[in-house]
Amino acid sequence: MSSDTRTKLDGFDGLRALAALTVLTYHVALSRGYSPAGSLAPLLWELKGGVAIFFVISGALLYLPFARAVRDGRDLPGWRAYALRRSVRILPAYWVALTVLAVGPFGADVFGPDAGTYYGLSQIYHPQTLFGGLGVAWSLCVEVTFYALLPVFAWLMARGAPRSRGVRVQLTWVAIAGVASLAMRGALAGSLTGAFHDRGETLMVSLPGLFDWFAIGMALAVLRAELEVGRASRSAVGVLGRRPGLCVALAFAAFMAGVPVQNGDVFLAWYGLATHIAIGLGSGLLVLALITPGERGAASWPLRVLRSPVAAWVGMVSYGIYLWHFPVLMLIDKVWIPTRSSTVVTVALVWTGVTAGALVLGAASFYLVERPARGLLRRLQSRSRMPGRPGQNDETVQPGLDSLNSAGVAVDHLA
Repeated sequence: MSSDTRTKLDGFDGLRALAALTVLTYHVALSRGYSPAGSLAPLLWELKGGVAIFFVISGALLYLPFARAVRDGRDLPGWRAYALRRSVRILPAYWVALTVLAVGPFGADVFGPDAGTYYGLSQIYHPQTLFGGLGVAWSLCVEVTFYALLPVFAWLMARGAPRSRGVRVQLTWVAIAGVASLAMRGALAGSLTGAFHDRGETLMVSLPGLFDWFAIGMALAVLRAELEVGRASRSAVGVLGRRPGLCVALAFAAFMAGVPVQNGDVFLAWYGLATHIAIGLGSGLLVLALITPGERGAASWPLRVLRSPVAAWVGMVSYGIYLWHFPVLMLIDKVWIPTRSSTVVTVALVWTGVTAGALVLGAASFYLVERPARGLLRRLQSRSRMPGRPGQNDETVQPGLDSLNSAGVAVDHLA
């Protein structure tokens, strides 16, 4: 296996584009009255599962540098640089969007006693603020909690996993954490299909109730790290991953399996156990189609679509799309098409308007906020590593993250 095959990871921006547009489509359907009722309603409800795809991507790509380090028995990526990168990736664009939502025509109640909660991404821990501010940011709250936990988990793996048994130890503890999350969900729901009402809602919308989706991605990261050095290629998951078309077909089947047991249009984090598992499996299979190295299947249609320049660009600005699509939808509902008309033509017009507006604002967010912020961080880090500069040895080199960046892959999600 060539070194290029071992390190190259692409198609993930395209998968982010798919995830962002599915969430956008769900919100358009919800605003136009298509989601609450009608023959297509159960399928539309499932579109909110795009958030789960983001979570699995985060688990896979963010844990991969740590999995490589544990595999090789070398130092883990430095936690200070990791924390700075995660902060710069999430916070500036979010703060801009939240502020505009507060001072613009939307009049969101942000600058009040809960301002620190919204700007600090802790609103999911208070029922009265869960959907306040920028409503879609609930998933960012979960993300930042995962970001904080990940280096701790990796440190424990590095200390407790000798190289001869590193894979087994990592997969065992990832599985334990994921199963514990599912067991808690099942115990609180009291059934396979029952949603969360009047019990456990706050817990289910936080990391403990959603960790299993991240765990799927982390397990795939361990698999990827092993495949890069010629191991695990004959495992069932490794063989399946080299058939991306089959992965996508099975992912679609998994998502469809969750449709009949949704029990209505339920907030994603409050779905019952059966639908929650189906969405997680579907998301994991989509990521598996991309994370397995090797030329076999590279020309299959799923990879051609996800690796196309258009899909890659939309995925590159997908964080901004996610942040801005709901404000655009609110504005269209208020100014352009204020009626609740749900004809096919009206819905198509609204979807087109929201998508266009979200693309424009998402691109503005990327080029004017996100990329400059990351560029500034890189310059500051470069200066701190110059000879004679204080703090040049504060961080270990991060070859895992650097290799991902050189391959053109944004190592972080953005839900």
